[in-house]
Amino acid sequence: MAVAPVRQSDDPAAPGARPTRRIPLALATWALIALVLAIVVVLLVLKITQGAATVASGLSGPAVAPAPGGVVQAATSVPAATYDAVGAPAVTDPLPDLLSGQPVPTVGGKPAVVFVGAEFCPYCAAERWVVVAALARFGTFARLGQTSSAPNQVFAKTATFTFDGSRYSSRYLTLDVTEAYADQPSTTAPAGVPSLDQPSSLATNLLHHYGTASATGPVLPFLDAGNRLVARGAAIGISPGILAGEAMAQIAGALDDPTDPGTQAILGAANELDAALCALTAGQPASVCGSAAVHAGTARLGLG
Repeated sequence: MAVAPVRQSDDPAAPGARPTRRIPLALATWALIALVLAIVVVLLVLKITQGAATVASGLSGPAVAPAPGGVVQAATSVPAATYDAVGAPAVTDPLPDLLSGQPVPTVGGKPAVVFVGAEFCPYCAAERWVVVAALARFGTFARLGQTSSAPNQVFAKTATFTFDGSRYSSRYLTLDVTEAYADQPSTTAPAGVPSLDQPSSLATNLLHHYGTASATGPVLPFLDAGNRLVARGAAIGISPGILAGEAMAQIAGALDDPTDPGTQAILGAANELDAALCALTAGQPASVCGSAAVHAGTARLGLG
């Protein structure tokens, strides 16, 4: 007699059936979290390794090449004796203006120094050397970049720092910096040069009150040291021509030589800026504000 084949049941509980294994919901959730964390770690590693080659730029600008470490070290560690030896030599370039009776702008309870520049601008290029040398005696810079003024400007390709993406810390002062425009002209940019950052509300207010306007906007650079000293455009006490044709390493490498013309121009203007800053910090730090260099800057500006 024929025997009918036995049909295997679809019921997983039936004898001989292979049980279906289900992944618990909690395990699946933790696996997803682990995957997300792994992706985040990879992105962070990429960001860190890329950051070693670039300095983070402002809101809309491209990555900024970092200034060479030796250049930063030389510009921010000028011997005190060199500042003293340079003093405040007479210059033919227009000097910054002194203000009196104006309220001192503060940020975080400390007097504020405001700088608004543009990377394409040669006078901004020269002034950054002054600002770095002067403020390095009151605090510490980090993430300084390198750039040069535009090739289609007077004093073309003046080598300098850029403050785009930089940081500054000090017990005595705060520094509010803006690089408004990039270093190279562009046929697609509305003003001929790509914009980088917008000035802060503090910088905008000071530009309105103490800046000089032109047909295309405020004259740059603009430097306001606590409403005590204001430098605008060419009236910064230094001409970019003194730095013409020199690389950053050459300019920085000469900053310990008080007989070098570029060093005399940079540190002479820095000593005058430091004299104004010492008037804001009640003479602190004493090692700087009591120096022969600052006394010479004080006399040169007529600060009393």
